Amino acid sequence: MGQILPVAAFTTGQFGPLTRYDAWHNLISAVFEPGPPDGRTRQDLTAEASSVHFGQLLLVHAKADAQHFRRTRRLIAREGLDHYMIQVYRAGVCDGTYGETQNTVRPGDVKVIDLAQPFSTFNTDFDNTTLTIPRAALAPLLDRPDRLHGTVLPGNSPLGSVLGAHIHALSGAAGHLTPEEGGVLAAGSIRLVAACLGASQRAQEETNPFRAAAVGQAVRDYIDENITAPALGPDMLIRQFSLSRATLYRLFMDDGGVAAYIQNRRLRRCFLMIADPRQSALRIGEIAYEHGFTSDSVFSRAFRRAFGMTPSEARAEGRGVVAPNQATFINDWMRGLRPRSD
Repeated sequence: MGQILPVAAFTTGQFGPLTRYDAWHNLISAVFEPGPPDGRTRQDLTAEASSVHFGQLLLVHAKADAQHFRRTRRLIAREGLDHYMIQVYRAGVCDGTYGETQNTVRPGDVKVIDLAQPFSTFNTDFDNTTLTIPRAALAPLLDRPDRLHGTVLPGNSPLGSVLGAHIHALSGAAGHLTPEEGGVLAAGSIRLVAACLGASQRAQEETNPFRAAAVGQAVRDYIDENITAPALGPDMLIRQFSLSRATLYRLFMDDGGVAAYIQNRRLRRCFLMIADPRQSALRIGEIAYEHGFTSDSVFSRAFRRAFGMTPSEARAEGRGVVAPNQATFINDWMRGLRPRSD
């Protein structure tokens, strides 16, 4: 048989009762903070997951015992994942709070989670499949890309049934697809998701949204690669990418502007370094200065606004981090998702 898409699997049956919860937590900790329901202990947990990496999207089928799941602002800041998760349930009920939205998801329903926003849910014993798509690949095709968090398409609705059936079919075939077949189906899946969630007029033009998404992702990647450069700012980006100032500002309109985006990325990098036990020899002031903050008080205030804690508290919390075990493919693959640039 020829090359197929990357596939990985996990089950708590691989671990003893005292370590299975930690293994499950390490598997999904970039996305969720799981917790057992009242009356159960972490040792009671049974869970399994299989995942297929399409390059520009990730498909995960999971079955697990009842749990709470949370995504906090602190977790969002620490991981920086900027994806949509499209979830369809085969079994189980999910009661969730997504900002001001509260709802219940039942078997057959399709739910949308925006990983840039916090939420909390309680799931009964469940079986679901999740399609994860980078914002840069999907948002340009949507009419209201920032207002989908917590959206539910009922399984008995026309759009919900179409999208749910597609995700189930994709899950059934994914482990046997070649990379070429996977690329074609991934591109089509993104367009189908957009059509079901509310495609914009721009989505009718096949190339422009993807070109805009590719430019936006390239600029963001460049910012991350040059995050400590003192001259990093609008002028540097305009020169590097030959963009007009108006075009650059449009790319970051939903992020509060270019300067705000750069500062938020610098703060996130500082958070990761401060909380990393391996970087404990570096003084907090050194890290802040390296990332363009020349005043300790200004840095401390900005850090607290972003993460709800002081830099010293972040360092103290980081000392208690448990080293991840080998079963982390979902976290690693989620962090590595990128939209196609062609």
